[in-house]
Amino acid sequence: MTTTPSSPSTRYIRRLHLRIRSLAALGILATALLAGLITALPFYHAARSGIERTSQLSAETQAEALHHQFKRYQDITRQLNGRTDIRDRLADYARGDISLEALSAFTTPRLADAMAQAPDLVGLIRLGPDGELVSRIGKAPADAMPSHDSQEGYPCRLYLLEQRDVLVQSCSPIVTPEGERLGRDIAFFQADSLLALLADTERFGEGAKLRLRTPRGQQVLMLGPEGPVLSRFDTLDNPEETVQVTLQAALGDRGWELLVAVPSQRFHDEALQLLLWPALAILLLALGGTWVVSSALHPLLARVDRQARELEASDQKLRLAASVFRNAQEAIAITSPRHAIIDANPAFANHLGYTAQALIGRPMKALLAWHTDSSARLKHGLKHLEENGTWQGEVRYRCANGDILVALQTVSAVRNGDGETLRYIHIFNDVTEQRAAEEMVRHQALHDELTGLPNRAQLEQHLERALHQCRLTGKRLAVLFMDLDHFKEVNDTLGHQAGDRLLQAVSERLQANLRAEDMLARLGGDEFVIVVEPIQAVDNAARVASNVVEALTTPFVIGDTPLTIGVSVGIAIFPADGSDGVSLLQAADAAMYRAKAAGRNTWCLYSPPSAMQNT
Repeated sequence: MTTTPSSPSTRYIRRLHLRIRSLAALGILATALLAGLITALPFYHAARSGIERTSQLSAETQAEALHHQFKRYQDITRQLNGRTDIRDRLADYARGDISLEALSAFTTPRLADAMAQAPDLVGLIRLGPDGELVSRIGKAPADAMPSHDSQEGYPCRLYLLEQRDVLVQSCSPIVTPEGERLGRDIAFFQADSLLALLADTERFGEGAKLRLRTPRGQQVLMLGPEGPVLSRFDTLDNPEETVQVTLQAALGDRGWELLVAVPSQRFHDEALQLLLWPALAILLLALGGTWVVSSALHPLLARVDRQARELEASDQKLRLAASVFRNAQEAIAITSPRHAIIDANPAFANHLGYTAQALIGRPMKALLAWHTDSSARLKHGLKHLEENGTWQGEVRYRCANGDILVALQTVSAVRNGDGETLRYIHIFNDVTEQRAAEEMVRHQALHDELTGLPNRAQLEQHLERALHQCRLTGKRLAVLFMDLDHFKEVNDTLGHQAGDRLLQAVSERLQANLRAEDMLARLGGDEFVIVVEPIQAVDNAARVASNVVEALTTPFVIGDTPLTIGVSVGIAIFPADGSDGVSLLQAADAAMYRAKAAGRNTWCLYSPPSAMQNT
């Protein structure tokens, strides 16, 4: 069998095809490798910066935990000198009515009882008006000195005892309701919880060290191989150790700082690990793409000429469509069937604060601002879109700067002749300002303008829901009706502006003494209501009322003026004192007037009129 020799033109075309395929494959491989090399360094720095930011956030979280522990020390120290009987006896001593020995004999056992309520409070020194020692209880360093800092009450100093025990010193002045200084408490707390936080270095990796630095860097607490170490200088850098990155996180605004020394090698290694798999993936994709392109070019080259003519005919139509897409005032995005962004016009990118190129390839759901019912609404919308080919609804986007954009969005499917979805067209209008205005109107309708607390309307709604739940579960709830004592005198003497500031201070102090699930509302004037639910016994409500009376009888400082007010509290219990919100509020109001009649600064449970007549 003879074979017809190939013509020169056939051989030329074959060589040309082989050359094109080879050059294309080499070009793709070289481009991928070059792009990988060029982008590796920025990606490395970005990955390292991300790891450092994550570590900084971890340090700030650790510092926040330390800050909350210190605030607890502060609260305990202030509570020690809030007991009226001990403070009154100290006032008697300051006036010369009793001797120092009698004061000490009376004060010491009562302070010891109070200390027993705080397990990590291990020592206490009480000083008199002239700094004389009244009581010394538990572990109290001999060189302990009171703090004269303006932030008295917040921990001010650390002590390392011979047994490697670490104590935290907290100071608080003792003052009368009229603002007269009677003495000072110096409290000492066992710092085991602080040491546990300093020992928790797992999130920062191996070799990390945590230090706690006092204000102005006078003391540094750290954990050494043999236990806690307390030094006078911040010696974070050790020449024998590897180069370190030091993270700093403030503990509130009190001057304390948490210092975290992390070996810089850790950031380097983790950044490289993050880049390893993407680099391998790029290489494999480049090799795979090279093979695919080389194989695909062979049959495609025969169709290039015909397709070129067809493309030229459709080019004008595409240009027209692209012009409409780019210049439209509405925000428009085109996504794949899996809702990944294929293209976005300038209006869409500008609304969200991104460049159009930065949006390409991102899933639409990554741009959404998620909240409680987002997942359910998204599933419902996707189901409606698949079934009907279109959907319209409200969507919340998170912009590049963190702002929330509320959009009224329409999504339409683009399908081929077989009904298969090819693209989705997303068009939205920004309704953020409109929704914000509506939300402000709703908020103003349900909240007190002065204090920001729920108003009567929201209180009634909350009571209705809470009572319905209690009826279903058989549990009880309590309504506490409060009326401030001597508030009118503040308005009359200092003016309404001072009265408003006092009401704001009262609401803040009440919220600080309530649980998160309890509701505090202002009815108007100086009347407040607390809903406590659920309660196991009437004593639970009585304890809340006692805490409220104690909190509000503690002096306030408005401007530079110390003010002492009181509160009368009436308590009504569901279902014993009323079956609905109106009757419960009326019962609590009546009980409050009984508390006023009983001398104010107290609380009373509701008693029916028949029971009061019998008594």
